Amino acid sequence: MIRVTTNGTLRTYRSHLARATLNQYQSMNTVLTRRRFTSYAESPSLATQSFRLHSSYARNTAQQSMSEEMISKYEAAGSSLQKLQEQYLDALDAAEQGQDDSKAGARQQLGETLKGIAEGMVQTLNAQYGDKFIFAGTDGENAPFELKDGKLLFRGLDVNDPANEEAFKEMANEAAYVDIGLGMQLDENEQVVPSTAFNSAISGIGLLGYGTNGDGVPNNMISAIAELGEIYSRADSETGALNPADSERAEALFGNLQESNADFRAEWTKLDTKAQFLKSNDTRLTSTGDTLQTQYEGLDRVDLADALTTFAYAQYSYNAALRVGNDILSQSFIDYMS
Repeated sequence: MIRVTTNGTLRTYRSHLARATLNQYQSMNTVLTRRRFTSYAESPSLATQSFRLHSSYARNTAQQSMSEEMISKYEAAGSSLQKLQEQYLDALDAAEQGQDDSKAGARQQLGETLKGIAEGMVQTLNAQYGDKFIFAGTDGENAPFELKDGKLLFRGLDVNDPANEEAFKEMANEAAYVDIGLGMQLDENEQVVPSTAFNSAISGIGLLGYGTNGDGVPNNMISAIAELGEIYSRADSETGALNPADSERAEALFGNLQESNADFRAEWTKLDTKAQFLKSNDTRLTSTGDTLQTQYEGLDRVDLADALTTFAYAQYSYNAALRVGNDILSQSFIDYMS
Protein backbone atom coordinates (compact mmCIF):
# COMPACT_ATOMS: atom_id res chain seq x y z
CA MET A 1 0.00 0.00 0.00
CA ILE A 2 1.42 3.36 -1.08
CA ARG A 3 1.00 6.14 1.43
CA VAL A 4 0.12 9.54 -0.10
CA THR A 5 1.93 12.16 1.89
CA THR A 6 0.78 15.73 2.39
CA ASN A 7 3.94 17.14 0.81
CA GLY A 8 3.51 14.94 -2.26
CA THR A 9 -0.08 16.02 -2.62
CA LEU A 10 0.93 19.68 -2.37
CA ARG A 11 3.66 19.26 -4.98
CA THR A 12 1.23 17.65 -7.39
CA TYR A 13 -1.33 20.34 -6.70
CA ARG A 14 1.18 23.15 -7.30
CA SER A 15 2.15 21.57 -10.61
CA HIS A 16 -1.49 21.33 -11.77
CA LEU A 17 -2.23 24.87 -10.56
CA ALA A 18 0.77 26.27 -12.41
CA ARG A 19 -0.33 24.51 -15.58
CA ALA A 20 -3.90 25.80 -15.19
CA THR A 21 -2.62 29.33 -14.54
CA LEU A 22 -0.41 29.22 -17.65
CA ASN A 23 -3.25 27.87 -19.79
CA GLN A 24 -5.56 30.60 -18.54
CA TYR A 25 -2.98 33.31 -19.26
CA GLN A 26 -2.20 31.97 -22.74
CA SER A 27 -5.86 31.59 -23.71
CA MET A 28 -6.67 35.08 -22.37
CA ASN A 29 -3.74 36.51 -24.33
CA THR A 30 -5.00 34.72 -27.46
CA VAL A 31 -8.43 36.33 -27.00
CA LEU A 32 -6.90 39.78 -26.52
CA THR A 33 -4.44 39.60 -29.43
CA ARG A 34 -6.42 37.21 -31.65
CA ARG A 35 -3.08 35.84 -32.79
CA ARG A 36 -2.05 32.19 -32.99
CA PHE A 37 1.42 33.06 -31.75
CA THR A 38 3.19 36.08 -30.25
CA SER A 39 6.80 34.99 -30.61
CA TYR A 40 8.92 33.13 -33.15
CA ALA A 41 9.63 30.35 -30.65
CA GLU A 42 5.95 29.48 -30.31
CA SER A 43 5.68 28.46 -33.98
CA PRO A 44 8.80 28.90 -36.15
CA SER A 45 7.08 27.69 -39.33
CA LEU A 46 4.04 29.97 -39.00
CA ALA A 47 6.21 32.87 -37.85
CA THR A 48 8.41 32.56 -40.98
CA GLN A 49 5.38 32.55 -43.25
CA SER A 50 3.89 35.45 -41.31
CA PHE A 51 7.07 37.51 -41.67
CA ARG A 52 7.03 37.03 -45.43
CA LEU A 53 3.37 38.02 -45.64
CA HIS A 54 3.91 41.07 -43.44
CA SER A 55 6.85 42.17 -45.60
CA SER A 56 4.81 41.75 -48.79
CA TYR A 57 1.85 43.56 -47.28
CA ALA A 58 3.99 46.46 -46.03
CA ARG A 59 5.61 46.78 -49.47
CA ASN A 60 2.20 46.66 -51.14
CA THR A 61 0.90 49.36 -48.79
CA ALA A 62 3.84 51.63 -49.64
CA GLN A 63 3.30 50.99 -53.35
CA GLN A 64 -0.40 51.80 -53.04
CA SER A 65 0.44 55.04 -51.24
CA MET A 66 2.87 56.03 -54.00
CA SER A 67 0.37 54.98 -56.67
CA GLU A 68 -2.35 57.15 -55.13
CA GLU A 69 0.06 60.09 -54.98
CA MET A 70 0.92 59.65 -58.66
CA ILE A 71 -2.77 59.41 -59.60
CA SER A 72 -3.49 62.68 -57.78
CA LYS A 73 -0.50 64.35 -59.43
CA TYR A 74 -1.57 63.24 -62.91
CA GLU A 75 -5.16 64.29 -62.26
CA ALA A 76 -3.87 67.74 -61.29
CA ALA A 77 -1.73 67.76 -64.43
CA GLY A 78 -4.72 66.80 -66.56
CA SER A 79 -6.81 69.62 -65.07
CA SER A 80 -4.04 72.11 -65.82
CA LEU A 81 -3.70 70.91 -69.41
CA GLN A 82 -7.46 71.13 -69.87
CA LYS A 83 -7.27 74.74 -68.72
CA LEU A 84 -4.30 75.34 -71.02
CA GLN A 85 -6.32 74.03 -73.96
CA GLU A 86 -9.18 76.39 -73.10
CA GLN A 87 -6.72 79.27 -72.96
CA TYR A 88 -5.35 78.25 -76.34
CA LEU A 89 -8.84 78.28 -77.86
CA ASP A 90 -9.41 81.77 -76.47
CA ALA A 91 -6.09 82.86 -77.98
CA LEU A 92 -6.93 81.25 -81.32
CA ASP A 93 -10.23 83.12 -81.41
CA ALA A 94 -8.47 86.41 -80.67
CA ALA A 95 -5.79 85.64 -83.29
CA GLU A 96 -8.43 84.87 -85.92
CA GLN A 97 -10.02 88.24 -85.23
CA GLY A 98 -6.60 89.90 -85.38
CA GLN A 99 -5.97 88.40 -88.80
CA ASP A 100 -9.32 89.68 -90.05
CA ASP A 101 -8.72 93.09 -91.69
CA SER A 102 -12.38 93.96 -91.17
CA LYS A 103 -11.65 94.01 -87.42
CA ALA A 104 -8.35 95.83 -87.72
CA GLY A 105 -9.54 98.60 -85.40
CA ALA A 106 -9.51 96.17 -82.48
CA ARG A 107 -6.00 94.84 -83.09
CA GLN A 108 -4.28 96.73 -80.30
CA GLN A 109 -6.87 95.54 -77.80
CA LEU A 110 -6.59 92.00 -79.18
CA GLY A 111 -2.83 92.27 -78.79
CA GLU A 112 -3.20 93.02 -75.07
CA THR A 113 -5.64 90.14 -74.79
CA LEU A 114 -3.17 87.74 -76.39
CA LYS A 115 -0.32 88.86 -74.17
CA GLY A 116 -2.56 88.37 -71.12
CA ILE A 117 -3.49 84.87 -72.29
CA ALA A 118 0.17 84.00 -72.78
CA GLU A 119 0.91 85.11 -69.20
CA GLY A 120 -2.04 83.06 -67.98
CA MET A 121 -0.78 79.97 -69.81
CA VAL A 122 2.59 80.33 -68.12
CA GLN A 123 0.84 80.47 -64.74
CA THR A 124 -1.13 77.35 -65.66
CA LEU A 125 2.05 75.47 -66.49
CA ASN A 126 3.59 76.61 -63.21
CA ALA A 127 0.85 74.77 -61.28
CA GLN A 128 1.88 72.92 -58.14
CA TYR A 129 0.93 69.60 -56.59
CA GLY A 130 1.68 69.91 -52.90
CA ASP A 131 4.85 71.96 -52.74
CA LYS A 132 6.25 70.70 -56.06
CA PHE A 133 5.83 72.21 -59.53
CA ILE A 134 4.03 69.63 -61.66
CA PHE A 135 5.58 70.40 -65.06
CA ALA A 136 9.13 71.04 -63.86
CA GLY A 137 10.49 67.59 -64.72
CA THR A 138 12.92 66.54 -61.99
CA ASP A 139 13.37 70.10 -60.67
CA GLY A 140 10.12 70.41 -58.75
CA GLU A 141 11.46 73.06 -56.38
CA ASN A 142 11.46 75.91 -58.91
CA ALA A 143 8.81 77.36 -61.23
CA PRO A 144 9.72 75.97 -64.67
CA PHE A 145 8.31 78.66 -67.00
CA GLU A 146 8.70 82.41 -67.24
CA LEU A 147 7.62 84.94 -69.84
CA LYS A 148 10.24 87.68 -69.83
CA ASP A 149 10.41 90.55 -72.33
CA GLY A 150 8.14 88.60 -74.65
CA LYS A 151 10.38 85.51 -74.55
CA LEU A 152 9.32 82.21 -73.05
CA LEU A 153 11.92 80.69 -70.74
CA PHE A 154 12.15 77.19 -69.33
CA ARG A 155 14.48 76.93 -66.35
CA GLY A 156 15.92 80.26 -67.39
CA LEU A 157 16.69 79.22 -70.98
CA ASP A 158 15.06 80.74 -74.06
CA VAL A 159 12.69 78.11 -75.46
CA ASN A 160 13.21 79.35 -79.03
CA ASP A 161 17.01 79.63 -78.99
CA PRO A 162 18.53 76.88 -81.20
CA ALA A 163 21.56 76.81 -78.92
CA ASN A 164 19.41 75.35 -76.15
CA GLU A 165 17.84 72.52 -78.13
CA GLU A 166 20.19 69.80 -76.85
CA ALA A 167 19.59 70.88 -73.26
CA PHE A 168 15.83 70.88 -73.82
CA LYS A 169 16.00 67.44 -75.40
CA GLU A 170 17.58 66.10 -72.20
CA MET A 171 15.06 67.95 -70.01
CA ALA A 172 12.16 66.58 -72.03
CA ASN A 173 13.36 63.03 -71.31
CA GLU A 174 14.19 63.38 -67.63
CA ALA A 175 13.19 60.54 -65.34
CA ALA A 176 12.34 60.28 -61.64
CA TYR A 177 11.42 56.64 -61.03
CA VAL A 178 9.09 55.51 -58.25
CA ASP A 179 7.98 52.07 -57.12
CA ILE A 180 4.33 51.35 -57.88
CA GLY A 181 4.53 47.56 -57.86
CA LEU A 182 6.08 46.84 -61.25
CA GLY A 183 8.91 44.75 -59.80
CA MET A 184 11.41 47.59 -59.40
CA GLN A 185 14.97 46.43 -60.18
CA LEU A 186 18.44 47.95 -60.50
CA ASP A 187 20.91 47.16 -63.26
CA GLU A 188 24.62 46.43 -62.87
CA ASN A 189 25.28 50.16 -62.50
CA GLU A 190 22.75 50.51 -59.67
CA GLN A 191 20.40 52.38 -62.00
CA VAL A 192 16.67 51.68 -62.09
CA VAL A 193 15.56 49.46 -64.96
CA PRO A 194 12.94 51.69 -66.67
CA SER A 195 10.50 48.87 -67.38
CA THR A 196 10.31 47.97 -63.68
CA ALA A 197 9.31 51.39 -62.31
CA PHE A 198 7.16 54.40 -63.13
CA ASN A 199 8.64 57.67 -64.35
CA SER A 200 6.94 60.33 -62.22
CA ALA A 201 8.59 63.32 -63.95
CA ILE A 202 6.38 65.48 -66.18
CA SER A 203 8.44 67.84 -68.31
CA GLY A 204 6.61 70.95 -69.46
CA ILE A 205 9.13 71.53 -72.22
CA GLY A 206 8.34 68.10 -73.61
CA LEU A 207 4.63 68.85 -73.61
CA LEU A 208 4.92 72.33 -75.08
CA GLY A 209 7.74 71.90 -77.57
CA TYR A 210 10.83 74.02 -78.21
CA GLY A 211 12.90 75.49 -81.01
CA THR A 212 11.65 77.01 -84.26
CA ASN A 213 10.71 75.80 -87.72
CA GLY A 214 12.66 76.54 -90.90
CA ASP A 215 11.20 80.05 -91.08
CA GLY A 216 12.19 80.88 -87.51
CA VAL A 217 8.62 80.59 -86.21
CA PRO A 218 8.31 79.18 -82.65
CA ASN A 219 7.23 75.56 -82.35
CA ASN A 220 5.42 76.20 -79.06
CA MET A 221 2.06 77.93 -78.89
CA ILE A 222 2.79 80.26 -75.96
CA SER A 223 5.67 81.93 -77.77
CA ALA A 224 3.52 82.30 -80.89
CA ILE A 225 0.64 83.80 -78.88
CA ALA A 226 2.93 86.19 -77.01
CA GLU A 227 4.61 87.36 -80.21
CA LEU A 228 1.29 87.82 -81.99
CA GLY A 229 0.20 89.93 -79.04
CA GLU A 230 3.27 92.12 -79.43
CA ILE A 231 2.67 92.53 -83.17
CA TYR A 232 -1.01 93.45 -82.79
CA SER A 233 -0.08 95.90 -80.03
CA ARG A 234 2.11 97.74 -82.57
CA ALA A 235 -0.76 98.15 -85.02
CA ASP A 236 -1.64 101.68 -86.17
CA SER A 237 -3.64 103.30 -83.39
CA GLU A 238 -6.18 104.78 -85.85
CA THR A 239 -6.52 102.22 -88.65
CA GLY A 240 -5.18 99.08 -86.95
CA ALA A 241 -3.03 98.40 -89.99
CA LEU A 242 0.19 96.41 -89.68
CA ASN A 243 3.39 97.21 -91.51
CA PRO A 244 4.28 94.65 -94.22
CA ALA A 245 6.93 92.88 -92.12
CA ASP A 246 4.60 92.51 -89.12
CA SER A 247 1.74 91.40 -91.34
CA GLU A 248 3.87 88.67 -92.90
CA ARG A 249 5.20 87.57 -89.51
CA ALA A 250 1.69 87.49 -88.02
CA GLU A 251 0.48 85.29 -90.86
CA ALA A 252 3.35 82.83 -90.26
CA LEU A 253 2.75 82.81 -86.50
CA PHE A 254 -0.98 82.24 -86.93
CA GLY A 255 -0.38 79.32 -89.26
CA ASN A 256 2.10 77.66 -86.90
CA LEU A 257 -0.16 78.31 -83.90
CA GLN A 258 -2.61 75.73 -85.16
CA GLU A 259 0.11 73.16 -85.87
CA SER A 260 1.75 73.58 -82.45
CA ASN A 261 -1.55 72.81 -80.74
CA ALA A 262 -1.79 69.53 -82.63
CA ASP A 263 1.65 68.55 -81.27
CA PHE A 264 0.61 69.61 -77.78
CA ARG A 265 -2.55 67.49 -77.92
CA ALA A 266 -0.50 64.48 -79.01
CA GLU A 267 1.73 64.88 -75.94
CA TRP A 268 -1.34 65.40 -73.77
CA THR A 269 -2.74 62.10 -75.03
CA LYS A 270 0.46 60.33 -73.98
CA LEU A 271 0.17 61.81 -70.50
CA ASP A 272 -3.48 60.79 -70.30
CA THR A 273 -2.51 57.24 -71.27
CA LYS A 274 -0.07 57.14 -68.37
CA ALA A 275 -2.80 58.41 -66.05
CA GLN A 276 -5.12 55.61 -67.15
CA PHE A 277 -2.33 53.08 -66.59
CA LEU A 278 -1.86 54.40 -63.06
CA LYS A 279 -5.53 53.84 -62.28
CA SER A 280 -5.59 50.28 -63.63
CA ASN A 281 -2.36 49.50 -61.79
CA ASP A 282 -3.83 50.91 -58.58
CA THR A 283 -6.77 48.53 -58.95
CA ARG A 284 -4.30 45.65 -59.22
CA LEU A 285 -2.42 46.82 -56.14
CA THR A 286 -5.64 47.06 -54.15
CA SER A 287 -6.62 43.53 -55.17
CA THR A 288 -3.17 42.22 -54.23
CA GLY A 289 -3.39 43.98 -50.87
CA ASP A 290 -6.78 42.41 -50.16
CA THR A 291 -5.40 38.97 -51.01
CA LEU A 292 -2.38 39.44 -48.74
CA GLN A 293 -4.60 40.61 -45.91
CA THR A 294 -6.82 37.54 -46.31
CA GLN A 295 -3.76 35.28 -46.22
CA TYR A 296 -2.47 37.15 -43.19
CA GLU A 297 -5.79 36.80 -41.38
CA GLY A 298 -5.89 33.08 -42.13
CA LEU A 299 -2.32 32.53 -40.95
CA ASP A 300 -2.02 34.80 -37.90
CA ARG A 301 -5.55 35.14 -36.60
CA VAL A 302 -7.62 32.69 -34.60
CA ASP A 303 -11.36 32.22 -34.72
CA LEU A 304 -12.66 34.44 -31.91
CA ALA A 305 -15.47 32.04 -30.99
CA ASP A 306 -13.01 29.15 -30.61
CA ALA A 307 -10.61 31.36 -28.66
CA LEU A 308 -13.36 32.42 -26.25
CA THR A 309 -14.45 28.81 -25.75
CA THR A 310 -10.85 27.78 -24.99
CA PHE A 311 -10.48 30.69 -22.59
CA ALA A 312 -13.72 29.84 -20.80
CA TYR A 313 -12.56 26.21 -20.36
CA ALA A 314 -9.12 27.35 -19.14
CA GLN A 315 -10.73 29.72 -16.65
CA TYR A 316 -13.04 26.94 -15.43
CA SER A 317 -10.04 24.63 -14.98
CA TYR A 318 -8.18 27.33 -13.09
CA ASN A 319 -11.11 27.99 -10.75
CA ALA A 320 -11.54 24.26 -10.21
CA ALA A 321 -7.86 23.98 -9.32
CA LEU A 322 -8.28 26.73 -6.76
CA ARG A 323 -11.24 24.93 -5.17
CA VAL A 324 -9.29 21.68 -5.01
CA GLY A 325 -6.40 23.56 -3.51
CA ASN A 326 -8.69 24.98 -0.84
CA ASP A 327 -9.76 21.47 0.14
CA ILE A 328 -6.15 20.22 0.20
CA LEU A 329 -4.92 23.13 2.24
CA SER A 330 -7.80 22.77 4.72
CA GLN A 331 -7.07 19.04 5.16
CA SER A 332 -3.38 19.66 5.55
CA PHE A 333 -4.08 22.19 8.29
CA ILE A 334 -6.25 19.64 10.15
CA ASP A 335 -3.45 17.04 9.85
CA TYR A 336 -1.04 19.60 11.22
CA MET A 337 -3.32 20.32 14.22
CA SER A 338 -3.59 16.61 14.96
